[in-house]
Amino acid sequence: MQLKSWQKKALAGLVSGSLTGCSLYVPMLPAAPQIREKGQVEIHGTSFLNRRWEAGATYSPAKYVLVRAAGGIRTSRGDDSTFARSRQYELAAGGYYPLGRCWLVSGLAGFGQARSGYAYWDLGPDNRYADREYRRYEARYHRLFAELAASYTDNGFTLGVAGRLTDVRYDALTFNNQPVGLRRLPRFEPMVFCQLGRPEGAVPWLRGQVAVTGSTSLNQRPAISPSFVASQLAEEVPCLTVSIIILPHLFKAGGW
Repeated sequence: MQLKSWQKKALAGLVSGSLTGCSLYVPMLPAAPQIREKGQVEIHGTSFLNRRWEAGATYSPAKYVLVRAAGGIRTSRGDDSTFARSRQYELAAGGYYPLGRCWLVSGLAGFGQARSGYAYWDLGPDNRYADREYRRYEARYHRLFAELAASYTDNGFTLGVAGRLTDVRYDALTFNNQPVGLRRLPRFEPMVFCQLGRPEGAVPWLRGQVAVTGSTSLNQRPAISPSFVASQLAEEVPCLTVSIIILPHLFKAGGW
């Protein structure tokens, strides 16, 4: 099967974004919890395959109620002049509602804070080392977000989708140590995911997840200059993730 041109570009963008991690804004993975009863807990550990990791926990303290906390870090092999690094956290609350035995819907709203930095040498349109230009971005921002998720589970396999609206608000933003006049940039962050794990299996408290997610700006042309700074801040951020999910409420079923 031959891929069309737009499919090749999309695949290349996903692989590049997943493996390089070179973006100033760093989206967090939508939660899409698979909790269906009071007292259940999910603990996620996630790799973005680009020296980015996240961990989070979601809990149902009462029927149909969810609370969540998560954090993430990005490390870089670079030095003081070339790097891509970040650290962040988020807190959220919401609810869930099972639709029969297989379907589940959930929603969360919350708040998060982050610090991010990204620096590199740009070789210009002709890719000439002699014409290279140093570019360094630093940001502190907080965000308000709301997400919805729906999933279908059958025979230990779960397939689901989620969408998150995020209002990114910059507390400090600089390019080459000079302030940038951008204070707010809303984004949309969709996700498609699948999980595998059998509650009646040998390890009922363990599940695996693969997800494709990303973040796209809802303001494609921020009113700032130079233009390449605006493009950098509004760029799409694709992500391919692999997660391990631990379900502590099933430890007893697994013989713990």
